[in-house]
Amino acid sequence: MKKNILLLYPYRFTEFEYYKYEIAKLEKGKNPKVIINDLSSIISNKKHNDQYKAKLEKKTIKFHSLVSWIIYFKKLNKKNTVIYNFLDTSNFNSFIITLFIKLSKLPVIFYEEEEDGARIPKKSILFFINKIKEHGLNLRVYLFYFKYYLFSFLSRLHKYKKVYVLSRNIEKKSFKGQKTENEDNFINLESNTYDFSNAIETKKKKILKKYIIFLDRGGPYFSGDTHEKGNKEPKFNNETYYKDLNNFFDKVENYFKAKLIIIPHPKYKSPNPKRIKTLIPYFANRTINNEYDSLAKLAPHALFFISEGSTAASYAIVHYKPILHIYPPDRIKIEPKAVKNLMHVSMRNTGKKAINISTINKKKIMKNLIVNKSKYNFYKYSHLTPKSKKTEKIPNYKIIRKILKNLNF
Repeated sequence: MKKNILLLYPYRFTEFEYYKYEIAKLEKGKNPKVIINDLSSIISNKKHNDQYKAKLEKKTIKFHSLVSWIIYFKKLNKKNTVIYNFLDTSNFNSFIITLFIKLSKLPVIFYEEEEDGARIPKKSILFFINKIKEHGLNLRVYLFYFKYYLFSFLSRLHKYKKVYVLSRNIEKKSFKGQKTENEDNFINLESNTYDFSNAIETKKKKILKKYIIFLDRGGPYFSGDTHEKGNKEPKFNNETYYKDLNNFFDKVENYFKAKLIIIPHPKYKSPNPKRIKTLIPYFANRTINNEYDSLAKLAPHALFFISEGSTAASYAIVHYKPILHIYPPDRIKIEPKAVKNLMHVSMRNTGKKAINISTINKKKIMKNLIVNKSKYNFYKYSHLTPKSKKTEKIPNYKIIRKILKNLNF
């Protein structure tokens, strides 16, 4: 029986997402057929969308108005269709789309995103006072959260008919507060994060030369997600920031007689990797790898990883590679909360402190390169793959195909 997956995505759907979510493998044999709706122009902030530099996936249907999507959805042949829903009900348009999904009574698959183990503050009075101090009179931030909580609440008034959640915690009975009409129709399935799934599915390739991986976060040259929520953009001196980073990279390459390879953030991978090495001019003379599966291929044989706080460090966790969490001196002055969170994540996930690169030396680095396996395993089985361990050798596309196989429409 021919089955369809309607994948709804709130951001720019790039070629990297096509790789990450294993669409080609999922469609192997042309069953199921995956129909990708790029809803970024309807749901996401235009300035946020404009930040994407990576090449957009051609095999998507792009919508530019809510009305056009509603007309499309009404006309869509929904027979034997499952919705793979990546939307959050954060504004009016996403709320209306979610409402149409629920009214359609179609089964829905959700994916629980990877967490980095960051400290989640309690919503006390002090928490809100600190938020007001942080954002001042920036009404765009308050409006974003007002709409987010309002439409999330309104969305919960209507329930899905049947839900599957790809999760690392199968004890949950709801997904972001969303429930089903019947509790038996809420099905939590063990699955992996997509980074973990990509890592176990990629064939390992031995590379003879020694190398170190730097996970670039995109900032401060690119403004990241600041436009999505309306946050004020941190004001860095890019020249100083990247000069400090490059000096640090030179020292590391010299200490270990190894090449440093920069992996760009997925949003900022070059749209033409064969011609353009980097989109950040301050890294012009450095080795950049823009391949979509670069981490899956390079992680197994890297000497160690360097990160300013990327969840892609999970590739290091998978292969028990050392992770050196770092921050340039300017960052602790301009983004003290981000650095404090990085320090917490570093200690929790690796048992090692994040390092200020202005005080770096080889002895300090070597201390941080000792892998604490118990910490790595805790992170792995808390955030990347279920604790039961029976799923850790099964890529996500196979889990989804199994859902479809067992579905009776």
